[in-house]
Amino acid sequence: MTRVITFVLLAGALCAPSVLPSSAYADGGQAGPGADPQALEDTHFFPDFELGPIMVSGWNFKTLQEAVDAIGTDPEVKGRTAVLIDNVEESITVPAGKELSIDLYAHRLNGTAGKPAITVKSGAKLTIEGSATDSAVLFAPTPGTPALVIEPGASVVMESGSVKGAEGVTTPVIQNGGTFVAHDGVRVEGEVLGGMDVHKHALSFVPEVPATCMVDGRPEYWHCDGCGLSFSDPEGRNTIRLDEQVILHPGHLVKHVPAVEPTTQAEGNTEYWECDRCGLVFADAGLAQVIEKADTVLPKLEAPAPAVPMQPTSPTAQQVVLAPLNLLPKTGDDSAIPVVIMGVIGAIAVVTGIVVKMRGKSK
Repeated sequence: MTRVITFVLLAGALCAPSVLPSSAYADGGQAGPGADPQALEDTHFFPDFELGPIMVSGWNFKTLQEAVDAIGTDPEVKGRTAVLIDNVEESITVPAGKELSIDLYAHRLNGTAGKPAITVKSGAKLTIEGSATDSAVLFAPTPGTPALVIEPGASVVMESGSVKGAEGVTTPVIQNGGTFVAHDGVRVEGEVLGGMDVHKHALSFVPEVPATCMVDGRPEYWHCDGCGLSFSDPEGRNTIRLDEQVILHPGHLVKHVPAVEPTTQAEGNTEYWECDRCGLVFADAGLAQVIEKADTVLPKLEAPAPAVPMQPTSPTAQQVVLAPLNLLPKTGDDSAIPVVIMGVIGAIAVVTGIVVKMRGKSK
């Protein structure tokens, strides 16, 4: 199996002028504008790469049979569709039990002399596609030989394209011993031995799934529950593969909010990062920890209570009497204590007399 990645070849072709020597070519031809153009053709700097007419998941094959055999068995070929990138003249066999697709892709597949273009063995399942119905043709150029042979137990679904026999000869173009389903719009020019089922899509609309910041979305499409195919249009003309229908997520559009200390007049906040697209709030610059925005709020500080002034009070009689005692100097001499006590008693008597006299006047 010969496989060459197409974009590598294209890159090599673009880089070729920069790697060719400026003084002479390998065969001694002259360089520069006056050099013989044939000199470039005769150089041996690059091998003769042959870009095969069949492609599967970016790998090229020289024959369609090689591609069919590789699908499902070669780990490097991850796709299940063999795409024609040129017209092919070959008779192939889809082995028993294998399931794959062949996309004619606006080309024609001709069977070789006396052999059908495709033979599908028992238990195999084949889907035939054609990206352009008018030019995608499964063709049997030999009179008396069908373009497609479906053995008992095998099944073929033809989604688009045409099946034709030899020009000017009325001959069976399909020999159906198993199951053959042709979608609405497929053209079969000739007899189908064993008959065929014509499938008409009953399409239902599936709305778009918008992309979020970190999760891909998917565009709207139309789906047929009867055959399981999906289409990009409500008329069911353009089939799509759902695994290829992606609206890429844009990623978070983050702004940094620095920490602010609270005051008695306003709330503060902790440091955080917020996405302007989806509104998510993160506690870290790496956007690993999602938090609620309410959790970033720091409440206002409590204002201190105002000082209450002390109200003056009138001294009591006892405070008046005892005040002189507090003013006595502390000398350590206790001899004056009896005198002080007598003075206190006299003061009390005076106060008592005044009170009694005032009460008597009030009566």
